[in-house]
Amino acid sequence: MQAGFAETIITPPAGKCLIAGYKLRWSTGVHDDLYASAVYLKDDAARALLVSLDVLAMEAPFIARLKAALREALGLDPGSIFFTCTHTHEGPELRERKFRDNWEDDDEPTYLEGYQRFLIAKIVEAAREAAGRAQECDLLVNRAYVDENMNRRFFLTDEQFVGIPGNKQLAPIAPEYTDKELGLIYFCPGGSRHPFGAIVNYTMHPLTAGNTSSLLSADVPGVVRDLIRESLQCLTCYITGAAGDNHPKGPEAGFAETRRVGQVLATEAIKRRYDAFRVEGPIRLKCLIRSVPLPLRTLDEIKSIALAPQDEQEQRFLLRRVDRPGAVVPVEFSLLAVGPVLFVGVPGELVAELGSVLKWFSPFKRTYIMYQATDSLDYIAHPNAYRWGGGETLCGQLSPRAVRPLINAIIDAMEEL
Repeated sequence: MQAGFAETIITPPAGKCLIAGYKLRWSTGVHDDLYASAVYLKDDAARALLVSLDVLAMEAPFIARLKAALREALGLDPGSIFFTCTHTHEGPELRERKFRDNWEDDDEPTYLEGYQRFLIAKIVEAAREAAGRAQECDLLVNRAYVDENMNRRFFLTDEQFVGIPGNKQLAPIAPEYTDKELGLIYFCPGGSRHPFGAIVNYTMHPLTAGNTSSLLSADVPGVVRDLIRESLQCLTCYITGAAGDNHPKGPEAGFAETRRVGQVLATEAIKRRYDAFRVEGPIRLKCLIRSVPLPLRTLDEIKSIALAPQDEQEQRFLLRRVDRPGAVVPVEFSLLAVGPVLFVGVPGELVAELGSVLKWFSPFKRTYIMYQATDSLDYIAHPNAYRWGGGETLCGQLSPRAVRPLINAIIDAMEEL
């Protein structure tokens, strides 16, 4: 197998944009640059491209534009092009629906189309560079278990729950489910243990700095990439796992916490390449991108969620980003297998419990979720969550009835692949 890595800076040229995550606000500068990381893969029969971007999310229409540009530039089939977003809460807002639904008294910002054109050009540039750097390689794999995330839902004895971000005194005793696996994949010259490229996967919202600043930042993924580059002299593609309800233990804690958590993850990635397992060849690529028909949510479904607002105006506000309530629409997911490692691209903010279900049912030895990969349909929560309520259930576009069909379709596709 051949692999090539490249990266390019995608910080908005003027450092000026609306910051995604929390309430939209204007950036006032740049703390650290945002990147797009490109991984080009090739075996005797197939080619694939994986791009991870330091943005919160991208919607399907823009992803289609990116794929069209990459097909024209590199001749890649759209079914072999994969995206994922690190989900930094200190990056630019790209989603058309956010722009459409958030302007009342103020003039709608005009940077979006220009920044999207800029992004397309930069990603094409990085993809070409990654393809030009492709070289024969060995694949080494490992995992570590890192205790730097928490579930932001805290359940009480009276059958209620609270969100830890708004009750930070609870963070040290957060007991609910977390996926602490740090997935590590290294691409090394034949016979070597010194990678020229790496992919890391960790299930945690990158919001250690969060809304403490109005500066643009890649948050933890940026620190991880910088430190691995410094120590191993290799480029790193950072992939956020199914982090819908998994936060850092110190959310909204500032850039010192960003550096600390990034150092912990990077240190594990650096030291665990030493005892990583070398996969016996030949390494084969397998790609599958599929759509499954799923229902969008309705107003009645929002009303039925536990702890939903009682005011109908507020309920309708929660429905504002659903284009056609109750309609059945095609929802895309993606699968990229690199030998015994499977990457699963999901269309929004999958919660950690569902991510682990996919890991447990996977016929591949190692399975990692690619967050916000094929669309941005907001949160995708497990059915039990709707009995309790909370942001993960209220802020979604898919019907609660869509969850099990989506997970079943992904599992079926994994087995097919």
